[in-house]
Amino acid sequence: MRATKPRASHRRPPRRHPLLTLAAVGSVALAGAASTRAHVVGAGETLSEIGADHGVTVSELAEANGIDDIDRIVAGESLTIPDPDGTRDEGDGGGGSGGGGGGKADDATGEASGGEASGGEASGGEAHEAHFHTVAAGDTLSGLARTYGVSVRDLAEANGIVDIHHIRIGDRLDVSGSVRSAGTGGGSSSQVDVSRFPARLQASPERLALVPVFERWAATYGVPLDLLMAMTWLESGWQHDVVSSAGAIGIGQLMPDTVTWMEDVLIGEPLDPYDPDDNIRMSARYLRWLLDRTGGDAATALAGYYQGLGAVQTSGIFPSTRAYVADVLAFRDRYF
Repeated sequence: MRATKPRASHRRPPRRHPLLTLAAVGSVALAGAASTRAHVVGAGETLSEIGADHGVTVSELAEANGIDDIDRIVAGESLTIPDPDGTRDEGDGGGGSGGGGGGKADDATGEASGGEASGGEASGGEAHEAHFHTVAAGDTLSGLARTYGVSVRDLAEANGIVDIHHIRIGDRLDVSGSVRSAGTGGGSSSQVDVSRFPARLQASPERLALVPVFERWAATYGVPLDLLMAMTWLESGWQHDVVSSAGAIGIGQLMPDTVTWMEDVLIGEPLDPYDPDDNIRMSARYLRWLLDRTGGDAATALAGYYQGLGAVQTSGIFPSTRAYVADVLAFRDRYF
């Protein structure tokens, strides 16, 4: 039987956001230990505006102040502003696994398949920063070429590989050319300003190499590049091998049923959700589908991505979904 359009979330039915179940006293105690600033709410201000002004997410503000309803704050109230801790707001998988958390990705500093980086080596008489990948079980040259955004031929030539079908576990491959092509130096055609990216993303050659892939599929399906990058950064930290406890896969945290639907209906060809190129393609295509059905409204499309468009249309946007949407939009403005 061929797949039909997903009836709810691309991941799993929504559950209550963790921040809504925290005891207020616990949240305030946590904030007191990590915060040094305060903000007095002005007339008409929203939590998302305050978060954007202070460089923190809606979820962090709500958790730090024991706020259950992120749409209701009182003018004159003093809010504790948490210091950015460099974790969730830098994309360590905070959004993932369907309608309100669970399945959080590993820390975004984790490099898949033994990725490494080191600096200061020279190639062709010109000094440049060298980046390496240590071959792990199951790696193939074609797969590594897709991951790092470089051709198989260039990767083979850079490492003196004669038989492209044979690489050895433990070998260290120079992938420096792919990093330069992703916008970190030397002849890049990318227009993305990677200096704005979260620090952990800037420190990850493997994930920086995905920028051209995002650019290609955003252009193909006509979706805003910054929105696609921010959404998937919150979902997974751009980690292609992360799987949530609910089974959501890869960079866009896509559920298997959604993958099948896109293969059969939206895209019409077999795709591998564990492959970074395919996963980003599906995430972009799904976002395009949502934008088309929400009149191009980014916030509602993001709500549909997280909660499921059917649930948004029949039940409204849940508080946890509002926090997710606000965080994606804040990440977009701050980092992408």
